[in-house]
Amino acid sequence: MGRLLGDWRSRGPAYDALAQRVRILIREGQLSPDTRVPPERALAEQLGISRTTVTKAYDMLRAEGRLRSARGSGTVIALPEPAADGPETASPGPAAQWCRPATDWAADFASDLLPVPQERLGQALDAIAPDVARAFTERSHEPYGLPGLRQAVADHYTARGLPTSPAQILITQGAGHGWQLLLRLRVRPAQRVLIESPAAPHVMDAIWLHGARPWPVGLGANGWHIELFSAALHQARPQLALLTPDFQQPTGHVMQAEERRLLVRTALRTGTLLVADESAAGLWLDDGAMPESLAAHAPEGTVALIDSARAVTGDGVRVGWIRAAASTVHRLAVINSGLGTTCSVPDQVLAARLLASADGLLAERRAALRAGRATLTSALDRHLPSWRYTTPGGGTTLWVDLGAPVSSALATAAERHRVHLLSGPRFGTGGTFDRRLRLPFTLDEHALRDGVRRLTRAFDEVVETTGTGAAERTENRSPAFV
Repeated sequence: MGRLLGDWRSRGPAYDALAQRVRILIREGQLSPDTRVPPERALAEQLGISRTTVTKAYDMLRAEGRLRSARGSGTVIALPEPAADGPETASPGPAAQWCRPATDWAADFASDLLPVPQERLGQALDAIAPDVARAFTERSHEPYGLPGLRQAVADHYTARGLPTSPAQILITQGAGHGWQLLLRLRVRPAQRVLIESPAAPHVMDAIWLHGARPWPVGLGANGWHIELFSAALHQARPQLALLTPDFQQPTGHVMQAEERRLLVRTALRTGTLLVADESAAGLWLDDGAMPESLAAHAPEGTVALIDSARAVTGDGVRVGWIRAAASTVHRLAVINSGLGTTCSVPDQVLAARLLASADGLLAERRAALRAGRATLTSALDRHLPSWRYTTPGGGTTLWVDLGAPVSSALATAAERHRVHLLSGPRFGTGGTFDRRLRLPFTLDEHALRDGVRRLTRAFDEVVETTGTGAAERTENRSPAFV
């Protein structure tokens, strides 16, 4: 609990700041429902504050429905009723702003959602009604996905130099759903699953929800330490390992071809199924050839690919797919059918229609992301020159070094300025990455510029309150940093 809280202090009453930090931990999923929190006296001693301060913070959280007393279990985390989540029921003062409707954020940096191409989407929706009706009548979509969409996805891989048949494709509700199905297929509860560190929050969430244990292997300044990953594969011999070789989330790294070959060679020896998330592979923004897919270096069945249509369709059309050996796809389809999580037919028809125009839509998407990246980096260089980052060659986010472990405190302060953040520890385990902040450049130009100005004021408050990073605040940003 102490590690997760990090440097929780900010302006205003200490109990208010402590309650605010706990709210953020609950919202980000780092404190799960029914998790026991320390007794008031124990937490007060650990944090070096008075018991009265902890008591007041706990009382506020109980009143909001975020803590409850359980007989024989002490005080545990709870989720409030929807009505308790509104600003009108929150405590007065700065903490009253902690929970805002999505439309009330001046800048929502917590999400890297891609907007939908509205005009193309509208045209596609007008045209798909007959195809949707036909698919429902034929019932050819269960449980693998629509044959036409599976063929289109297979053709896409074949065109990339990966000969693929529709039998190797399972349609899912996005890349995250594909990851959950592969976990169910290959991993038993309590087993280890190798992942990168940092990693996208949904990757770790899926592992914990499955009852398995993430085995994080850290990335270096230039990407993957292949020796470390190989050693971890030999030591843990996991059934499953997830990698994001193309614009890794959140660092933006791209794995080089030789690194891909070495990892595949090690996985063959340890019997590990490598899963490559390629959902950002099409979002390259700079010139230069991308390395071949991880699957290009492996015999069939050694590597599974998960991907989605989000780069083309934007978020909202929840369609993805898994490319794997035909026998693996069959087993995954059985799991998918048993869970009742097959993909929506209208979404599949819509995705197939939009994927037919993928080249044009991706060109528009890349142009928008280049503009967003330029706007965000320019605003950071102007207003927050002490923050360090390396401009990624693609993807959707910057991975910023704040110069001090203040990410959690900044997330708290930023909410008072109507800026929504995911603190750096959300991308690691055990409270790591509190020096880091993920900033997406998927927002519109006004939100990016206004958001950075508001972040500047929040960061100044954190520096003033904690005294951390004051020296670095006026220095120029170093040239290149992960």
